[in-house]
Amino acid sequence: MTSPNDPPNDLPGHRPSSFDEWLQAFKEQVSFFTGLKLTDGSAPRWQLADVLPVLPVVGGVVGLAAGLVYAIVRGMAAPGWLAAALAVGTSVLVTRALHEDGLADTADGLGPHALETPRRLEIMRDSRNGTFGVLALALTVLIKVACLAQFGGGAGLTLLIATHAMSRAVLAYPLLAFSPVRPDGLGVLAGKPSDNDVWLTVGIGVALCVLTLSGQSLSLAILPPLAVMVTTWFAARWIAERIGGYTGDTLGALEQKAEVVFLVTAALVIAH
Repeated sequence: MTSPNDPPNDLPGHRPSSFDEWLQAFKEQVSFFTGLKLTDGSAPRWQLADVLPVLPVVGGVVGLAAGLVYAIVRGMAAPGWLAAALAVGTSVLVTRALHEDGLADTADGLGPHALETPRRLEIMRDSRNGTFGVLALALTVLIKVACLAQFGGGAGLTLLIATHAMSRAVLAYPLLAFSPVRPDGLGVLAGKPSDNDVWLTVGIGVALCVLTLSGQSLSLAILPPLAVMVTTWFAARWIAERIGGYTGDTLGALEQKAEVVFLVTAALVIAH
C-alpha cells in the first residue's frame, strides 16, 4: 500500500490542540486515504498516530459516498447485486484502491509456504500481482457484493457507513501492539499511538456503528463490530508472527478483512 505523496518521516510528535487543528488533521487524512484533495498538497503537520481518532470519521466519509450510490441505484428498482457492485466500485474509486493494493501485496507475500521473512517482504514490495493477490481481490469483491445485495437502499447506506468506519478504527490496534517491519515505508511513517487514542479510536468506530445501525437492529449494531475487533486481533498477531510486525500493505489487508467480516456478519444477522 503505497502513495506518491507519502509524508516525510520527520513529523513532530504532537497532537492537534484546537478544533481548527483537528479539522486540518481530518483534511490531511482524507487527502491521503482518498482521492479527495482537501489540502494544498503541502507536507502534513501530524503523523497518523497523533490524529488517530479521525480515522473512523474518514472511513465514514468513504462509506457515505458508497452508500449514497447504493441507495440511489436501489431506489431506481435495480437489482441488489448491481447496486452492491456499483457501491463497492465507488469505494475503490474514492480510495484509489489503496487498501485493495495492500490486500493483494499481503496475500502474495504471506500466501506461499516455506518462505523466509526477507523473501516475503520482497514479494510484497513487487508491484506485480500474483495468484494469491488476484484471488484475494476477486473473492473479497465477490463476498462484499453478495452480502450487501440483500439490503434495501436505506439499510445499505447506513451499513456501508458503519462498515467503513469500523474497518478503519481497528487499524489502531496493530499500530499500538506491533512495530513496523521496515525502517522506511508507509508503516513506519504512521508513528506509535497512545493506549488512550487507540481506545478512543475504536470507541468512535463502535459509536458510529450504534448510531447508524441500532435503528434497524441492536444485534446488527453490536455483533459486526465485535466480530471485526476479535478477528483483527487474531489476524494482526498472525501477520506479526510471520513478518515480525506490520507494513503499510498489511494494514491495508487488515482493513479489507474488516470490511468483509463486518458485511458477512451483518448478512448472517439479517438472515436470522
